[in-house]
Amino acid sequence: KLAELANAAVMVGYGDTRVLVCATAAAVPVTALISSPCLWTSKRRCMLWAASPAPSTVVRAVPAERHPDIPCHRRPIRPLFPSDFRNDVSIMATVMSVDHDCSPEIAALIGTSAALAISDIPWNGPVGALKVGLVNGELILNPNSEQRQVSDLDVTVVSTGKKVVMIEAGANEVDNDTMFRAIKLAHEENQKQIDLINRMVA
Repeated sequence: KLAELANAAVMVGYGDTRVLVCATAAAVPVTALISSPCLWTSKRRCMLWAASPAPSTVVRAVPAERHPDIPCHRRPIRPLFPSDFRNDVSIMATVMSVDHDCSPEIAALIGTSAALAISDIPWNGPVGALKVGLVNGELILNPNSEQRQVSDLDVTVVSTGKKVVMIEAGANEVDNDTMFRAIKLAHEENQKQIDLINRMVA
């Protein structure tokens, strides 16, 4: 067993990528910040040995958290906490191994959703998440590394069972209809993840 002191923990497997996600909440609300929402901490740590031989020292094995995807993971998760929830919450996603064709960022988002859903932390999820690419005019779900290099679109879509809660995109010139189709396709596919997480909760 892993992370037995966390409220909940999930190991996500996506190809050969493995991400351990732990969700922990303080037992006591923060009374000093009565007018503020819960304090939210999100960290994604990629151990250097996840993609290469293990370094000989802890300093080199555990780098600092400066990854730009950390804010991306906060945006779709934080608004789904109840407005009156005042307990500090910490989410730690540790990348244990990396398959360069299978995004650890997406695995971490799915793991965060699953960990919060099965925990006793109040949260109005779950959510599903995936990336959509556009290669030779064809929409590709979770494109591999080769497809990402030639893709005209890189959009991450996170959604609940009813609505899209976050879109983050970078692209060459793409028309509105193509972008709409990409978002719609991602939202529909996300429902499969949400159904799976709901079965875990049940």
